[in-house]
Amino acid sequence: MSVEPMSPFFREITERKQLNMTGNYAVAGAVSQTDPDVICAFPITPQTQSVEGLSDVVNHGFLKSAFVNVESELAAISYSTAACAAGARTFTATASQGYLLMCEGLPMPVGWRLPLTMLISARAFNSPNLSIWNSWEYTLMDFGWNAIVSENVQETYDAAIMASKIAEDSLFPTMFVHDGFIISHSAQNFEALTHAEVMKFTPKKNRHIFSPDNPGTWGSIVTPTFFMEGRRGLDKAKEGVLGIMSKTYKEYGKLSGRHYDHVEGFNLDAPSKTAFITMGSMCGNIISWMEDNKDYGLIKIRTWRPFPYEELQKMIEKHNIEKLIVLEKDDSLNNILPPLATAIATATYPLGTILRAFVVGLGGRDVTKDEFNAAAKKMEKVKDMKGRLYYYLGVRETKDKLEEI
Repeated sequence: MSVEPMSPFFREITERKQLNMTGNYAVAGAVSQTDPDVICAFPITPQTQSVEGLSDVVNHGFLKSAFVNVESELAAISYSTAACAAGARTFTATASQGYLLMCEGLPMPVGWRLPLTMLISARAFNSPNLSIWNSWEYTLMDFGWNAIVSENVQETYDAAIMASKIAEDSLFPTMFVHDGFIISHSAQNFEALTHAEVMKFTPKKNRHIFSPDNPGTWGSIVTPTFFMEGRRGLDKAKEGVLGIMSKTYKEYGKLSGRHYDHVEGFNLDAPSKTAFITMGSMCGNIISWMEDNKDYGLIKIRTWRPFPYEELQKMIEKHNIEKLIVLEKDDSLNNILPPLATAIATATYPLGTILRAFVVGLGGRDVTKDEFNAAAKKMEKVKDMKGRLYYYLGVRETKDKLEEI
């Protein structure tokens, strides 16, 4: 039992505290402060400590939540969806193969417009074989969930709180993501808000629920007469979500002093007119690398879904960026750009921006300054969007760690 790590959350925090915890335990603390009614998850590396930590807070008696143990991740998403539909503020968590097992149930809270929240502690799928280490499995499937990606422990603590508000204001399920092991098991300093501040920021709201007092039909079959209209209705509803998320980021910035946005830029007026672009824990490594490589900038994607293509376009146009170096911890195996680069290429196509994608860090492989140097060197030679658009970077026994250089 993780009694000692979670002890700051065994009682009300009345003054802001500087704490040192792993990413998973920080998430558990933040979620406990939002006062969930139901917590339902199945343990899987590397997210297990998040729900383990919540079980400690519940067991200690301070958090009056129903902590439900189930037999699988499919059961977890099914139970969580039903609890949320009944009106409960509900949290779950998963990773990798657990995310795959949830797939059957993940579209339902979208269709039902339920404010369910979920942590993804990002981990590779089991291909070519079992791996418990970090890759970006969450980019490989889209079901209509909102998604926020965090760089460090402070950000993942904050994201857990913001996700609760975003989900309930948008009435769409919201996942927040941190890199498995790199953040989930990394102990870092962060500031915890008071319980009163969090509860004021995330008030529970009246919403549509199923109830014997208000009978209706949930989960029935939809015929061809209405199905397409239902999907179009969901798409129309998603059009306002980026605005809701932006408003939440701004309000949280006023509360906490930590300011977030869909896309964030660093050193974008660098003379090379070239910027790295990525998500998650790699951003801090690139910023450190840039201290000795001031000719390059960085664009950090925080909001993965819905994808903030207009905000990205405006940033690129404002700083006259000509080339983008996309770094991502996933691949598609489909002879096309991997998922993050596909989204970026779609957004930047009207601007004529040149990009190449570099697949890095799969299965927990370290991403170092060598990879950044190799990617920057490659981009110096790239003049257009012709030819191969993605490379595996950091592969053993290849020259400069990069294929075909």
